[in-house]
Amino acid sequence: MTRDLADTAAVLFANEAFYLAFRTQDMTAMDAMWSSRTSVACIHPGWQALRSREEVMASWEGILGAEQAPDIAIHSARAVVTGDCAIVICYERVEEADLAATNVFIREIEGWKLVHHQAGICQDSPQPENPDDESPVFQ
Repeated sequence: MTRDLADTAAVLFANEAFYLAFRTQDMTAMDAMWSSRTSVACIHPGWQALRSREEVMASWEGILGAEQAPDIAIHSARAVVTGDCAIVICYERVEEADLAATNVFIREIEGWKLVHHQAGICQDSPQPENPDDESPVFQ
């Protein structure tokens, strides 16, 4: 496997780990997904931009601390890796809403870490390209 393919696979794995932490309401795993070495930002649907790690982690504590996590499924994740930066664009299905999401990762010693997440309402999100495109972890 070439380095490009290995990096792409590792970034997509990190992206799935992010959504698994979300779905299972695992704040420890969510905290570990985010960079602690550089600035981070997050824009949840309908929220103002969160521009510090403290704000971002507080937002996830509130979301994941809810009695029941939102029902979330992802599909059609695609990654572009350029050096030590990677961008993943995917589609989320949260409750009854379709969202387009962008997750930006940087390579750190420990692996790929999130530095930005943004999701927003999407009018006609595409269907998964094939039945295997939607990870069973998120169904």
